[in-house]
Parts: sequence; structure tokens; C-alpha cells
Amino acid sequence: MKKFIILFMSVLLIVLAGCSQSSQSTGSKEATAANNEKQSKIEYPTRPIEVIVPFAAGGSTDIGARILEKYLPKYLPGAQLVIVNKPGGAGSIAITDLFNSKPDGYTLAMSTHRAISMQPLYGNVKYSHDSFQPIAKVFGNQQIMIVKADAPWKTFEEWLDYVKKNPGKFSYGVAGGLGSGAHIPVAELEKQAGFEAKAVSFEGTPPAITAVLGGHVQGAMVQPSDAKSLIESGELRALFNVASVPVPYFPDIPLLKDKGFDVAIDSNTSLFAPKGVPEEIVTKLEEALKKTMEDPEVLAEFEKASLQTNYGGPEAVQKEVDAENVRFGKMLKELGLIK
Repeated sequence: MKKFIILFMSVLLIVLAGCSQSSQSTGSKEATAANNEKQSKIEYPTRPIEVIVPFAAGGSTDIGARILEKYLPKYLPGAQLVIVNKPGGAGSIAITDLFNSKPDGYTLAMSTHRAISMQPLYGNVKYSHDSFQPIAKVFGNQQIMIVKADAPWKTFEEWLDYVKKNPGKFSYGVAGGLGSGAHIPVAELEKQAGFEAKAVSFEGTPPAITAVLGGHVQGAMVQPSDAKSLIESGELRALFNVASVPVPYFPDIPLLKDKGFDVAIDSNTSLFAPKGVPEEIVTKLEEALKKTMEDPEVLAEFEKASLQTNYGGPEAVQKEVDAENVRFGKMLKELGLIK
């Protein structure tokens, strides 16, 4: 009996020791897993984030980017945005730089959708319309044709009558170059209305407006926010709007679709990253940008700049870019600009 008790106690001690080691091992594994998960979290950002703008300083895309430069760090701790203007090639120079950049979240682009959706259709760039990671849509805008206030055309009808009777004599500036989103709506109108005008390329909207004021070109296709103060001061006049919706602060500028022409092209601007950026960084940027665009102070800044905020997430942005790519492909073929 005594031997049996000793044997039983020995076995019990062995079992208890095993359970203790198993518990310690499980706890150790859980602690290691938690530690590994903690270490896998990406510390971002740890250095300045370059935001490329495909157009010259002073235009609406640049203004929108500089508002983010000011406010985004409030919702993305440690962030320092550096705006870099890289105009040319209808936005393709800047977007190519984004395409070639390392997908680490430290190179982004504040770009119109058109620079991404349209330029690949010409076959002169390495990227395609789905080569990027959208972060979020920031704002939308329209495009209007402006002329000097003392120009002989006070209405769209008077202007249309002139360009029909004087082929090639009306010159107008387009930011981004021939074949850009500023040029295509007028080219489409030319085809539908049966006239010929002369498009002149500029690297951005501000120099195009300066050329109109200086008499170097007779008109320019611009976003209304860029010309708002000059229209209000009586130095410029707007003849028509190529978008699908009126300009909120200039509702009397006629839409081409209301004049019987099938032209309705909107202008949207979003923040993009190279494809392949870690999902954790994309999420951080998207969440920070969403909070930024909900900030009353930020909304007031955009309103002051006459930019219409229109937040949309990554999937919504890519859907719009895809749709634009299809639409512009059809238009450019019909215009004979691509095969």
C-alpha cells in the first residue's frame, strides 16, 4: 500500500509538471505571436511624403494639394507633405514619375482622373489606367471657355456663329496640351457643330489665363475656380460649360448639353499612390484623408478656393477612372486621334 501511494504521487507530480510546462509553452507562444504582430505594424510616416502635382503652381489641382499639405498632418501624425509641381505631357510626365516610384507610401500624386484615364490611350506612356492605387477622391470641378470681357461675343450663340464663319481663326489655350482633357471637349464640339478652332498648349491654367488677358490667344478652357475672381471683376467672360452640371457659383454659364450638343465631361481630382503600397499604409492614408475632408476648417478652405469637395473611397475612384478610360477611348477614335 505504501509503495502504491508513493508510485501514485510520483505519477501525479509528473502530470502536474507536464501541464505546467504546456501552459508556459502556450503562454510563451502567445506572447511571441503578439510581439511579432506588434513588430509587423509599419511605422508610417517616418520621413517627408512627396506629393506630385501634374500641373503648374497656382491652378486648382495645385491649390487642392496645398490645402492637404496644410491639414492632412493633423490626422496623420508625423506627416510632412512636400508639393512638387511637374507639368507637361498633359499630366503624363508627373504620372510616369509616380508609376516609376517605389511603392512605399512616400511618393503620391494629386491628379485629375484624366491624366490617368486618357493618356494611356495614346500609347505613349508605360502606365495604364489601372496601374495605380487610388487613395480617395478630393474634389470635382467643371470646365468653361473664357474670353476677355471686351471680346465681341457676349453669348455662346454669337461665338458659335463667329467660329463657323471664320475657320481656324479662334485660338484658345488648353492646360496640359493637345489631346488633354481641356482640349477634347472643344474638339468634340468642333466635330458636332461643324467648325474649326486652334488649340494652343500651355503647361497650366494660370499661364493660359495670362495669355488671354494679354491678347495672345482669344480664349482658354479652364476650371471655373481658376477664373472666378477675374470673371467677378469683369475682366473675363465665360461662354459655355462643358461639364454635366452647372457651376454652383456661376449657374448662368450655359451647359453644352443644354444647347443641343452631346458634350458633358466632368473633371475630378484624387490622391493616388503607386500600385503595391502596403495595405496598412493605404488604409492609414485613406482614413486620414477622410477625416481631413470632414474637417469644417478644411471644407471652408476648399469653398474659399471655389473647389467642390466630393469625397470618394479607393473603389469609387477606380470605377470612375475605368469608366473615363472607356469613354475617352471611344471619343478619341471618333475624333481620329487614335486608331
